Amino acid sequence: MSHADQGREPAVAVCAASYLADLVPAHTFVFRLPASNTRFTVYAQAADRYHINAEYVLLLVPGETVPLLLAVDDVAFLRHCLRNTADRWREAIAQADAGAGRPRQPEPAEEGFINVEPTPAGYRAVRQRFAHELDRVEHLVRQLDSHLDGASGHRDGDTS
Repeated sequence: MSHADQGREPAVAVCAASYLADLVPAHTFVFRLPASNTRFTVYAQAADRYHINAEYVLLLVPGETVPLLLAVDDVAFLRHCLRNTADRWREAIAQADAGAGRPRQPEPAEEGFINVEPTPAGYRAVRQRFAHELDRVEHLVRQLDSHLDGASGHRDGDTS
């Protein structure tokens, strides 16, 4: 969703009719946009894919995007999981910061193992990677937040 689209209501279509297509081996569903009285047709393999008089939100996405059709509760749970992941990345960043600032003290290795602690530069490099992953997770959380903001009344029960 672009910044220009935020705050706009999604376009809603109503399934107005259904019939078996003549020239295409599929079921045909005719939709109507109440806002503009525009009509369009969708073909589907399953006869029960859409239901007459049911409302559907229109979603157009770029080719490299995968639309996930999830229930609001599932999106809230996914957001909760991503927030937990972000917390873990923050902890890893704090540990890398601590490792970069602490003097190196070699510990004796157990038999059959080698102990190798990263250098301060190594800790800083891994911190950058952790921070990059944290940015990705936080971006996903913001995207989910924007979708949940559009689902009325579902943010109040958020326990994350």
